[in-house]
Amino acid sequence: MKTTTRNLVAATACAVGLGTWAQAGEFAQNAYTTPLADVCPNPLVLQKDWLMQAEHGGFMQMIGSGGEMASGVYSGPLGSTGITLEILEGGSGIGLGDGETSYSALFMGNSKAGKRPHLAFHELDNSYIYSERFPTVGVFVPLDKSPQVLFWDKGTYPDGFETIDDLKAFAVSGKGKIYLSTIDRTFGKFFVDSGVPEDVFVEGYRGDGENFVVNNGTWLNQGFVTSEVFKFENGNNWGKPIGSVGINALGYPNYTGLIAVARDRLEELSPCLEKLVPIMQQAAVDYINDPAEVLEVVVAFNEGGYGTGWWKTSPELVAASAKTMAELGIVGNGNDDTVGDFDMEIAAQMREVVQSSLDERSNMDVTPDDIVTNRFIDPSIGF
Repeated sequence: MKTTTRNLVAATACAVGLGTWAQAGEFAQNAYTTPLADVCPNPLVLQKDWLMQAEHGGFMQMIGSGGEMASGVYSGPLGSTGITLEILEGGSGIGLGDGETSYSALFMGNSKAGKRPHLAFHELDNSYIYSERFPTVGVFVPLDKSPQVLFWDKGTYPDGFETIDDLKAFAVSGKGKIYLSTIDRTFGKFFVDSGVPEDVFVEGYRGDGENFVVNNGTWLNQGFVTSEVFKFENGNNWGKPIGSVGINALGYPNYTGLIAVARDRLEELSPCLEKLVPIMQQAAVDYINDPAEVLEVVVAFNEGGYGTGWWKTSPELVAASAKTMAELGIVGNGNDDTVGDFDMEIAAQMREVVQSSLDERSNMDVTPDDIVTNRFIDPSIGF
């Protein structure tokens, strides 16, 4: 099944509170005009890491509301550049085949879509860990800070938690548990390696807040500042103020959602990336400055069930997410005047953090320069 965004927006306006656009995709057509047909694959395929949400908005921005929705894909003209952009849904078993990831897709393809993407969403930590099995190079980073957080009930913990030492003290206090996905990898492993006692953690988080609610807010919970904070302050059987601290602030300086290519295709795609990456940079700025059109696309896509039936993103949630990204500098210029570039000091810090996680999947001699590059970034583009 396939439909145009324009028709779907009109059809779902009453159901989800969407507006309509005089000419779908008009902004993108006028804003992104660099000719790409002679240097880029057509269609250009981008593999996302998860189902469509506000964090992905800068990439839908390059199409605007002028695209088509089909199962697992949003596609359309990339402005007036002369090529089509296809944005594939992510999530193993949802947007990708069972056991597949955005990493494996760059090398073996997305079996659900039947395509091998040219670009894919990755994370800095996993880029190091999979540097032997799936060697990639990050070329653009849309999020300066990871939106991943630990959150808590402000009424229960008015002083909050800001450091690893605060988590250690919480563990010793016996007041509650920390609910997260795992302590065997990523930031959960970092917490344990940093001295937070293992017995304070409960593993198994899958996007839920059941333990948080059942234990009356005495537990800390994994989540996203762009999602769970809003949901729990405005519902989710809670409806009370929430505090949070980012994993970056706790000493795990991860880049999430960076855009990478397979290392063995870098030179092949370089002529395209030289012109494409500055468009991505500008689209990131344009999206945050005025996210309304793209957020309607996000809501309509998920309301239409083109990702999966259980994944819903209300207009209120996506609006709050975009606002939070701007206010907290999750999307921004970082430490300079440029959007989308990698801070190589952060990349080096993460290399040290993940050292204990490197194994047979990893190139033990991997360096930050192997993993990310600012080669294609236009330093003049920023907020």
